[in-house]
Amino acid sequence: MSLTRANTELLLVARVGPLLVAAGMDGTTVDGTNTDLNDPIGYAIRALGHLVDSAVLVDNDDVARVTVTETDEFLDVATLSVLRNILGNLDDVDITVGPRSEKLSQLAMQVERRVVILRTRMILDYGYGMASPKAGYITMDIAEHD
Repeated sequence: MSLTRANTELLLVARVGPLLVAAGMDGTTVDGTNTDLNDPIGYAIRALGHLVDSAVLVDNDDVARVTVTETDEFLDVATLSVLRNILGNLDDVDITVGPRSEKLSQLAMQVERRVVILRTRMILDYGYGMASPKAGYITMDIAEHD
């Protein structure tokens, strides 16, 4: 059985839902209409070499292009994309007023660490982001003259 848009949203919200909410994004909707997850899902589909019919509305047909063997990589790429979007929305800074100090940037630093850990795992598991090895040959078709 292939994934649906709603299944994908359910899995992504399970992975990063609280972070989405903390960033002011939708971290609860899992019925296939979560607009904050549209771009990451579409990005992940395209990263695996598939096409989406519409970049602004990724649907079940688009998600169904992901094969069973690509499912884990697809979900990891989508999660990485969601984490990057979360980082873009976390703009709180540390505040110090006299003896009182609030470290509001800690959440952003935790998300950055998750991005690094996930990216490292994706490189090891899938070679994600690595250049594909290329090979070729050169023909030296030169005639030597006296």
